[in-house]
Amino acid sequence: MSFLIAKQPIFDKEGNRVAFEVYLRKKENLLEYPKDVPFNRATYIITEIILEQGIKRIGEGKRVLINVSLDSLMNKALEALEPNKLIVEIVESQLPIGDAVFYQIVKSVDAHLERGVIFSVNERLLSEDKISYLLDRISIISVELKRLSDKVVSMARAKSKILLISRIESEADYKKVKEVGDLFQGIFLEGPILVKEFQTTPYLKNTLLRLMSAMYSVQSIKELASIIATDVGMTAKVLRLVNSAYYSPIREVKSIEQACALLGMKNLRGFLIVLAMNDFVSIENPELWKKSLVRAIIAQRIAEKVYPQYEQEAYLMGMFSLIDEILNVNKISFLKEVHIEQKVIDGYTGKDKTLRGILDYSIVLEEKYGEISSSDNPEKHETLVNLERFIGISAHELLDMARQAFHMAETILRV
Repeated sequence: MSFLIAKQPIFDKEGNRVAFEVYLRKKENLLEYPKDVPFNRATYIITEIILEQGIKRIGEGKRVLINVSLDSLMNKALEALEPNKLIVEIVESQLPIGDAVFYQIVKSVDAHLERGVIFSVNERLLSEDKISYLLDRISIISVELKRLSDKVVSMARAKSKILLISRIESEADYKKVKEVGDLFQGIFLEGPILVKEFQTTPYLKNTLLRLMSAMYSVQSIKELASIIATDVGMTAKVLRLVNSAYYSPIREVKSIEQACALLGMKNLRGFLIVLAMNDFVSIENPELWKKSLVRAIIAQRIAEKVYPQYEQEAYLMGMFSLIDEILNVNKISFLKEVHIEQKVIDGYTGKDKTLRGILDYSIVLEEKYGEISSSDNPEKHETLVNLERFIGISAHELLDMARQAFHMAETILRV
């Protein structure tokens, strides 16, 4: 899928450009945010492109404003952006945030403030408790013109905040708000400027290469946990995963070391690849990505039962089974470029017949699950009866595998 990165200037009362907002758009619509792309996914992509292009170049020497969801404020990549050139506008979280994660978010905000980052927030979020807690750390309140009210103006003045008014579309709009606002943005003043058109595939490749290099350079869970801990954003994702309903720990898991121990090395490596891919692939085709996740989990469970030496490879086989359709790439070439082990590639080519068989069984179970589960007697469904005979796993267990795989896939998509 093609996306665009665009920038739009922000002006002060004297009509000077003081900053540029940088945002994600779909190719066919430069004016509207693509609603099917969660903010936390967009943050990763925008940050990568700003790093690639250079923040000074994109901002023309001014500050650059980017929208970052509350749950993405711990994105390690933000630390690579020049702080005295950055404005972070906090937008709504895509996921529930517990106390342990929010504590890390506050620490991250404080660290960014010390470095010189300026924070902004949209007036829609001012009533939220977590935003209220952060308000003393925020310098700018932004509001769309159509939502501008005396209440918002009074709050900005009472809290000594800079008021940024956006969506100014006519001279009449501008005259109406010029006296009450401090900063202004809208197509009347200047429209969006294209920065770059891009496909998500190259950014996914780079992410996977860095991750694979880090993962396979360690020999213990403790070493891997220490690497994950250097990326606060990935830490938060792993903690959300282990504290989800799928795992249902007796007590909330608060440390990354504890989370890694709970998952175990063989599961952890697979989950890290999934979590890294989630930010890119779920944008391209969420339905196919969900099917891939279901297949990965089913394939791993089948291998665990009958070919335990193939567990990790089976998981990767399922995960990458639709990557060619999702990203419109050659599957084998892509896997070689991101250094996926040869055994997995041999499974796809059919050279490793055992892995190929595990994948085929997982595909059948994933594709037929809806039909099986809605039948009068699922465990007697012809597909399950045949799979039981071929694999040697009972129909009851296979049905449970599929049910849990769909549940787990939904959990991962929300992380």
